[in-house]
Amino acid sequence: MVKKSKKFLKKTKTKAKKKAKFLLRHPFLLPVTIFFVVVFFGMGMFVTVGATTGGAKDKHIVNIYVDGEKQTVSTRAKTVEELFDRLEIKLIDEDIVEPSRETPIIDDDTQVNVYRARPVSVIDGERTITILSAQRAPRLLAFEAGLKLHPEDDAILQSAEADLLENTSPEQVVINRSVPIQINIFGVIRQYRTTAKTVADVLIENNIELQERETVQPEDLTTSITSNMLISVNAPGVKTESVTEVIPYESETILDDNLETGQRELRTEGENGEKAVIYEITEENGEEVSRREIQTIVTKKPVNEVYARGTKPATLSPTVSVSEDKAALMAAAGIAASDYPYVDFIISHESNWRPGAYNSGSGAYGLCQSLPASKMASAGADYLTNPVTQLRWCSGYSSRYGGWQGAYNAWLAQGWW
Repeated sequence: MVKKSKKFLKKTKTKAKKKAKFLLRHPFLLPVTIFFVVVFFGMGMFVTVGATTGGAKDKHIVNIYVDGEKQTVSTRAKTVEELFDRLEIKLIDEDIVEPSRETPIIDDDTQVNVYRARPVSVIDGERTITILSAQRAPRLLAFEAGLKLHPEDDAILQSAEADLLENTSPEQVVINRSVPIQINIFGVIRQYRTTAKTVADVLIENNIELQERETVQPEDLTTSITSNMLISVNAPGVKTESVTEVIPYESETILDDNLETGQRELRTEGENGEKAVIYEITEENGEEVSRREIQTIVTKKPVNEVYARGTKPATLSPTVSVSEDKAALMAAAGIAASDYPYVDFIISHESNWRPGAYNSGSGAYGLCQSLPASKMASAGADYLTNPVTQLRWCSGYSSRYGGWQGAYNAWLAQGWW
């Protein structure tokens, strides 16, 4: 047994020596082996860990602020809308969400703000409008209430006092409307809007300090400001006067092809306008010595009177009664029976069927008032006395209007032919 143990030890030592010599001849073998062992071990761990925790990569940290109160959550929601659904956060259409509900959640520390809508009373003078809004800016609240504000108007958001007898919203926007005024400083007029309450406030607002003997109109500095008021700062011996004058309306005529020729209808009644003429008056010893116009302001525009004049060709019914003697004369002159009503209308208005009708003012003569009468000689030598000759010439004259119907329409439109 001893010999056997000695042989075993000797054999073991021999193997160890050989192994040591092998490692000395291959110094990189051990480090390389260790490297590959570590790599394979790491890959195994990566696969193992990835298989169990890979789903956490689609989680994001989101900070939610609802009316200023913060809540931090870890979520796999893809959008802001989905996040609200998962958290059972109920919203109404009037709530404001930043960013929008459709915004995707792709980063950690995403911040979402929710502003809850609440009832707000918007008070504009005697008018109160209650809205449901998440806005905080008073001018935006006024806009949502459907009000248009001038840049000079004031809008103040304030808490309302509780009133058990009225349905009052906890918050109110009070609108203080500005008014247009004019301020005249030594003949230079400026127009602007103001919320000032008195003349004194306007002077302070414009940094105006009165010097010796300078005056102000109105003289009472506590006078309340009204719309379109004129405030004047005058040099000694000068005052300002505003005079209201009428702007006469004008008349115009439009054409309407739905009205028959000769018809005229009043479409718009005329209305005079008004203007304020501002004069600067210089006085000596209390007497006016000169005045000059420094500005004219139209305070009310005139409304023009509008008439419609027809252009649609008029049709005179052939059934209009024409006496037998007139019909006989027109037939003898070769006038078609369908034109009798037109001829009768024109001749009746021109001469009342008197062949010898004479206009002493113009010199026109005959049934259709030829000017001069000698023009009718082309129809016959007896043109002065024969109505048939005159009618023949009148028929030729009507051709310039395309015939008797056209002549009738022209006469209606202008009162002559």
